[in-house]
Amino acid sequence: MPDSLRYKIVLWLVWVQIALIVMAFFMIDHTDPDRVWRWNVPFWTLLIGYVLGFLLLPFSRELEKSKTLKWWLRIDLFISILMFVPACFVLAGCHVRYISEKGDYILLNRNGFLSAPFVQLGVKSGFFIKSLNYFPVEYWNISNDDWDIDDTTGCFWLTSSRNNDRQLYVVPLDSCKYKINETVINTRIDSLYHCSISRYDRMDFVMPDDFSTISYTDRASVSYFNTDDCWYPFAEIIYTSEDSNISPDSVIIRCKDSKEDVVYPKDSIPHMSPTQVQQFIRQLKGGEQ
Repeated sequence: MPDSLRYKIVLWLVWVQIALIVMAFFMIDHTDPDRVWRWNVPFWTLLIGYVLGFLLLPFSRELEKSKTLKWWLRIDLFISILMFVPACFVLAGCHVRYISEKGDYILLNRNGFLSAPFVQLGVKSGFFIKSLNYFPVEYWNISNDDWDIDDTTGCFWLTSSRNNDRQLYVVPLDSCKYKINETVINTRIDSLYHCSISRYDRMDFVMPDDFSTISYTDRASVSYFNTDDCWYPFAEIIYTSEDSNISPDSVIIRCKDSKEDVVYPKDSIPHMSPTQVQQFIRQLKGGEQ
C-alpha cells in the first residue's frame, strides 16, 4: 500500500540512491592527482548507492507499487547487474588506502586493479588530503617506523621495498626550511648514506641547495638528476665489475649531453657520498663549460 511504512522506505531509498550517485560522481569529478577527499567519502557514497540497486527490488517484493516505481526498480536492478564489472573498476579506482598516519601527515595509496604499486605522502586540509610527494614502492609493507618527518628542517624520509628491493628516500617536505637548513640536511644525508649503503638496493636523496636528486642503485651505479628533469639523468657514474663486457673493472662517466662515455681506472674514482657526488658533478659541469 502507498501509505505503508515499507513503501515509504522504498520510495525514500530510491531518492537517496539517486542523490548518492550524483554526489559520488560530483566528488570524483572534483578529485585530481594532487587532491583526494578524506574518509573515502566518494567510495562509500558510490558503493552504498550501487548496492541499493541490488536491494531495492527484492525489498519491495509483494508490495503494491505504482507502475513507474515498479519499472524503475526493475531497470535499476538490471543496470546494477549489467554494470557489475565496470563498477568494480570504478570503486577500486576511487578507493583510498590509508597506510600510516602521523599528525596531519598521512601515507596513502589509491589505484585500480592494474596499477603499479605506489605511495603518496599527503597532508590533511579540511575535507581533502593534498598530495605532497609520490614514491613508486609497495605500500603493504610500510609501518609507522618506516617513515618520519622533521618539521624543523622540512625533511621527510621513507624506507620501503619494491620487487624485494629495499629502498630509501630523503626528500623535502618544506622547500624553504629544507634549503635554509642545508648544512644539517647534508650531514644527515651523508650519515644515512654511510649507514644504509649495505642495507638498501636503491637510495634517492634530494639535495637541499639546488634540489637535484642523487640516486644510488646496487652500489654499482649513481645517477644525478637536475632539478627540472626527474626522468633522464644529467650524468651517471657506473662502477663496472671485473667480468663486465664493457670496460671491466673501471668507472664509466656518462653524461646526457655527451656523445661518448669517459672511462677511468676504478681506483681513481672511489665510491662517493651524496655531497661528494654533487661536488664531482659540479666539477664535471665546470669542465664541460
